[in-house]
Amino acid sequence: MSTLAAGLRSLPLALVGSASARLHDLTNADAAIRMPLTLNRRVGFVQACGGAGSSTVAAGVASIFANRRAGLVLGVNASGGDRNLLWHAGVPALEGALPPARTRPLSAAEASAGLPVARSGLIGLDLRDPAHPTTPVPSRTWFDRINPVSRFFDLAITDWGVRGWQIDLAQVAMASHVLCVVTPSRRHELEDAVAVIPALTGVADGPQVVLVIVDVSGSSRGQTPQGVGPDLGVPVLRIPHDPSAGSAKPVPSASMSARTRIAYAQLAGTIMTEAQLSLGAELRHSEATA
Repeated sequence: MSTLAAGLRSLPLALVGSASARLHDLTNADAAIRMPLTLNRRVGFVQACGGAGSSTVAAGVASIFANRRAGLVLGVNASGGDRNLLWHAGVPALEGALPPARTRPLSAAEASAGLPVARSGLIGLDLRDPAHPTTPVPSRTWFDRINPVSRFFDLAITDWGVRGWQIDLAQVAMASHVLCVVTPSRRHELEDAVAVIPALTGVADGPQVVLVIVDVSGSSRGQTPQGVGPDLGVPVLRIPHDPSAGSAKPVPSASMSARTRIAYAQLAGTIMTEAQLSLGAELRHSEATA
């Protein structure tokens, strides 16, 4: 039995609801998390407004992948500010300047040389300009730095931070095989996020999309917001409010609530399922254009 499933058995029934149903869900999530990939996949996390928690969620998912998958996992920060994916995942801050770009690395060792590594095994790459650390990274910088090295990593997880739908959405979508749109559960922000889903799913060769609803304030009480149902056409995952949110230091998974750890595992499993679907879509497109 996986450690994920074994840990669930020790949780009180009142905490997890139906233990047998949750065990089934987590067993499936664990199998999806470990699922091998025939090609590397790029996963993006993006939000339209500040405070949605996308960096925290991206770090939780990236740490699970780094810890539980056999291949190398790269965590990429393209957001502005210090509390990004790398900070939350416990990736050590890089001393000195960013390592020079690898234009033609010949191995995983060359691609990752000089990059810091978290205890989970997550390899970190912060793309911010040291002279402008609060400025989000331009999409062109991302493509210049990630395209040459991404093939050496099983997964590349990017924290895009806050991006305007009308300005950066197309570039963020192009950079992702799976794109997680993260939103608070507050009605206005949620409606804005839901409204952009058709634009993402309607693009030919676009990414697989996952909507992630974060209970930032702890007031949603697990209620399903209006307008978010099966007709949306994409997986919808909820991340509960966690008492550790807003901590002055990165929070290890062991210090998070059981509900939060379960939600992250289910999100990670869903992302891997969508990554497999993106492989199938890529193959069909290649056959159609051959």
